[in-house]
Amino acid sequence: MKTLDNITVLDLTRLLPGGVATMMLADLGADVIKVEDPIAGDYARWMPPQVDGLGAFFRASNRNKRSIIVNLKHEDGLKAFLRLVEKADVLIEGFRPQVTTRLGIDYDSLKAINPRLVYCSLSGWGQGGAYSDISAHDMNYLALGGVLGGMRDPQPLGGQVADVGGAYVAVMGILAALLKRERTGAGDYIDASLFEGGMLFGMYQFVESMTIGTTGGTGTLTGGMSFYDVYTSSDGKPMTFGAIEPKFFANFCNVVGHPEWIPLQNDMTKQAHLKNEISALFATKTAQEWHDLLADADCCFTLVTDPADLLDDPHIQERNLAFRMPDGVPSMRSPIRLQGDGEISVGAVPEYGEHTDEVFRSIGLRDEDIAALRAVGAIGRVEA
Repeated sequence: MKTLDNITVLDLTRLLPGGVATMMLADLGADVIKVEDPIAGDYARWMPPQVDGLGAFFRASNRNKRSIIVNLKHEDGLKAFLRLVEKADVLIEGFRPQVTTRLGIDYDSLKAINPRLVYCSLSGWGQGGAYSDISAHDMNYLALGGVLGGMRDPQPLGGQVADVGGAYVAVMGILAALLKRERTGAGDYIDASLFEGGMLFGMYQFVESMTIGTTGGTGTLTGGMSFYDVYTSSDGKPMTFGAIEPKFFANFCNVVGHPEWIPLQNDMTKQAHLKNEISALFATKTAQEWHDLLADADCCFTLVTDPADLLDDPHIQERNLAFRMPDGVPSMRSPIRLQGDGEISVGAVPEYGEHTDEVFRSIGLRDEDIAALRAVGAIGRVEA
């Protein structure tokens, strides 16, 4: 038995954050039902790159889910959806604020139908605040939240920090609310923000900047110190050196034959000198040679891995962190590991609306009822 067996999640989100959040819930055993609209569904389905006509990222993040098509703007479609709500444990939506109110599926409305419902709104800026109605994406959230401002050269990051950070916030909120429901019998509402999920990643830089006045690229963890930076090998490859603790820096200095650097580690007047010295040193060997020398030196040295090479890494392989699904599409496992759950199962990715009839039958609708709903456009795909 998995942790979230018998927990039904209605997923009204699209694209990356909601897809990742509900993927983690599905990996924990939840029955995730993607509720897609009759025109396009989850946009990620059609976004390139595609594999066999289906977006590769959609495939990677929507395994083990079921898909239904419901027209929430149709009176009968809304009624059918509300019957699903009566039986659901969790609902997660990714609309802009106030959209659910206009559709009649806001928390207060659904709470009246199912007081045990855990309802999560996953939005860019949160349900209130000066920017709540402004369009934005991952980089915009990180820019305003100070994360990019803490960098030496602000630029798009190599990962979607706010999007995935927001997904974690949603999952943590949902799990906390389910635990609360076990204690009180009542559901709850979660206001999860991508901006806030990303902003917290810059907490160290924020505190340091406010305390001692560091600016972009001059902080302890943003390139201001010689012992925590990215260096380049003789063959032009980037390498990370992050020896914050004195013992790790000492290990490095001793291995490379420069014990005289050890007392200079935190001397602010010597950082430019140390950076020049360490840069020149790293430029004397290839990345592989440095790896061979420092991998076992216990000094926080790591080569920079290209995303396409992740599947070749022995640690990633042993912990099954990234893999190819049966259709060949690469994916990643949820990092939430519960010993009793065992390994995740890599189930099928749902076709658009594939489970519409199955899901509505499960709540008592007859085949003739389902056919009638299809006939009036309340459920099922509408061809453009």
